[in-house]
Amino acid sequence: MGSGAEYLLIAEDDAATRDAVIAMLEELGITDVVTAFNGEQALKALDERKFGTLLLDLMMPKVDGHEVLRELRKGNHQRPDRVIVMSAHAQPAELDGLMALGADAFMPKPFTLTDLENILKPS
Repeated sequence: MGSGAEYLLIAEDDAATRDAVIAMLEELGITDVVTAFNGEQALKALDERKFGTLLLDLMMPKVDGHEVLRELRKGNHQRPDRVIVMSAHAQPAELDGLMALGADAFMPKPFTLTDLENILKPS
């Protein structure tokens, strides 16, 4: 994938969660990982390179996950091949709205290595 689409971007403000996800990805053999601590950093990273997957937390400072989805939908930034929303707080009624904003999948937190592996499998 010469386009750089193999890169994975994690947008997560909680350091412990971010580190846990990175460790799980490494266990799955995924090491081309870039991290962002908020949506503002995530959008900047998307401007700099093409990502295969964005793991996007909803509740972040400065620019939250909803706003990142809205910005991607507007076409102002390079859209990753897949956007997977991660949240401990999203309600089932909210999922349709997330998909309408452009999320490809949703993964409730906390999640296991198996959950992550399954959601990352090509559909």
